[in-house]
Amino acid sequence: MDDGRIALAQQAEALAGVPVLAMVPAGQGANSHIVRLETQTGPLALKVYPRRPGDQRDRLEVEWQALRFLGESGLTQAPRAIARDDANRLMLMEWIDGDIITRHQPGDLDDALRFVEGIFRASQDAGASSFPLASEACLSATEICRQIDQRFNSFVDYAPLDRALGDIVKPAYAAARTTIASELVTPSDLAPSERRLIPADFGFHNAIRQHDGTVRYIDFDYFGWDDPVKCIADFVVHPAMSLDADERAKVVARLTNALPDSVGASARLRRHLPLYAIRWALILLNAFRKDRAAALPADEDARSTVFVRQWQKARDMIERYR
Repeated sequence: MDDGRIALAQQAEALAGVPVLAMVPAGQGANSHIVRLETQTGPLALKVYPRRPGDQRDRLEVEWQALRFLGESGLTQAPRAIARDDANRLMLMEWIDGDIITRHQPGDLDDALRFVEGIFRASQDAGASSFPLASEACLSATEICRQIDQRFNSFVDYAPLDRALGDIVKPAYAAARTTIASELVTPSDLAPSERRLIPADFGFHNAIRQHDGTVRYIDFDYFGWDDPVKCIADFVVHPAMSLDADERAKVVARLTNALPDSVGASARLRRHLPLYAIRWALILLNAFRKDRAAALPADEDARSTVFVRQWQKARDMIERYR
C-alpha cells in the first residue's frame, strides 16, 4: 500500500472509529470519488473531495448539509451522512448496496417524482434558507443565455464542430431567444418565494437500486436554491434519462403542480425548455472544450469518431425540443 493509501486508511479509521479492514475504489467522477470501506461492523462509503483549481463551491459542506437536511426532512432515499473531515476533504456515509440503474422500471418514475416533490415541500422548512444557490443556478432567462454563450466560447477550433455550431446550434439558439426577447430586455431574477431547493444533476444516472428493489439517490454536492423549472427541464432533457413522451409529460404535470404558481411555472418551462436543451447539447460536446481537449485522441479518425458520436446526440436533443 502506497503512502497516499496508508494516509487515507488512517484518516478513514479516525472518522469511522473502528479499524478499516479493506478499502476498495467504488466510483470516480470529475469532482470526487468514492471508496468502500470494509469494517467489522459492516461497509461504509468514504467520499473524497479533492480541491479543484478555480472551483469556488465547497462540495463537502454542501453535500454534508444536504444529506443532513434531507434526512431530518424524512427523505431517506438519500444516503445518511455519518462524519466529516474538513482538513482532509472527506465524508463518511452510509454504504448503499445495490446496482447502478441502467434502465428505469415503471414504478421508478413515481418514486423519483415523490422525492423531488418532498424536496420542494421541505424548501419551506426551518434551516432551508442556509443553503447556497445550486450549481449553475438559472434564476433568469438572461442567466441561461449567459451560460450558453460561455459554452459557445469554451470550444477549441475544430472545423466539423464549427460547422455544426454555425449551421444548427446557433440558428436554434437565435430562434429560442426570440421567444424570451422581452425577458432579455428587462432581466430580473426569479422571486425568492418562487425558488426551491433542487437536487441538481438529479436522475436515474445518480441512483442505486437496492437488492429489495428500493431506489436510493446519490451525489448531492450540486444541491441548492434554483428555479424549480430548471430542475424539471434537466430531469426531462438529461441525456441519461431516456424518458418517453408520456413520461416527460408526467414529469412536467406532477412537478409544476407541486409549485404554488403552477400556471406561471408551466409557461416559463415552455419558454425556457429549448434553451435548456441547447445548453445540454453543448454539454454533450464537452470533450471539445479548451480545458478538456488535451484528452482527445491525437489520431484524426479517432477524433472524428468522438465528434460524430457526440454531435448526433446533441443534434437529436436540439431537434426534439426545438
